[in-house]
Amino acid sequence: MRHYSSRYTSADDLVAVIKQRLEIEGWAVNRYGGFDDPRIGIQLMISRSDAYFCLRSFGESSPYVDYYAASSIGQHGVIVSAASVYSDSAGFINQPGFQSSPKCYVESGDGAGTCHFFVSDDLVMFVTERAGGLYSCLSFGVLPVLSADTGGQFVTSTESYLSTQKQPLFSNAYATFGVRLAHAEWTGWDVGGRTWGPLRPNGQGTLIGVPHFHQNGPSYGNVGSVSRAKGLVGGLDGLIPIALFTEFGGGLAPFAELPEIFLVPMDSFEPGAVYELGVNRFMVFPQYTKAFPVDRDYPHFNLGIAVLLESDA
Repeated sequence: MRHYSSRYTSADDLVAVIKQRLEIEGWAVNRYGGFDDPRIGIQLMISRSDAYFCLRSFGESSPYVDYYAASSIGQHGVIVSAASVYSDSAGFINQPGFQSSPKCYVESGDGAGTCHFFVSDDLVMFVTERAGGLYSCLSFGVLPVLSADTGGQFVTSTESYLSTQKQPLFSNAYATFGVRLAHAEWTGWDVGGRTWGPLRPNGQGTLIGVPHFHQNGPSYGNVGSVSRAKGLVGGLDGLIPIALFTEFGGGLAPFAELPEIFLVPMDSFEPGAVYELGVNRFMVFPQYTKAFPVDRDYPHFNLGIAVLLESDA
């Protein structure tokens, strides 16, 4: 993936930074600017091919005029929702096919920070880096589905506005992951009812039906074992692929796999550093902090994100 980084000064400014970068990357900017009440925030509506997204800042404005600011538990950042098309006459939440769930956002903090962009065709991922070694991750676009014309428009984040809950990126949490499915059995916007990501939030990470992922325990191949494996100290042999499955034919069918984004234990890696594995280069970031929480009973919280960088050749 292509990597860029930019500084921002506030949640409102982060919207401007996102607009600038995605416009350079070929995304269409359908709307940008303030709301009718300028105290609410900045809105950005963008699209790529047939995937439409609605972004807006929150937390900077008066809680008396902004519902999200009033309910956000001190959060500041950029909300991202999906839509099916763009309408110039419709308001933010009245865009055709607007999805009010999941409640995805990227945390900007209450001051300046750095936003790292990872871009690959019609899929983007942001990692914000704030004072105190805090990070927040968000991704949206179209998944690289294994079968054409089966959907794939998605949005996911590590945390949710209106909630203090945190989840790993691409886990099938109803508040932090949603994807459009379109196959013979079911078509629509799914928020975890039919789609399974690498980690299921129920039971702090247990995944139903897919092997090698579990919150902890001694079984070979689970995330708990991977996170504690001594063999990870010297390299990237602990890369965990992000694969998504959907209910089909009474079971779980492979739906999409991300070829350039992996989960990796953060124990031996420094945030923002680049590591080489053969001819490949990976940049590694925590999802929340270098270690969150210290309690290792929930090791998936110490899983960071390793991004395969585009070759310089």
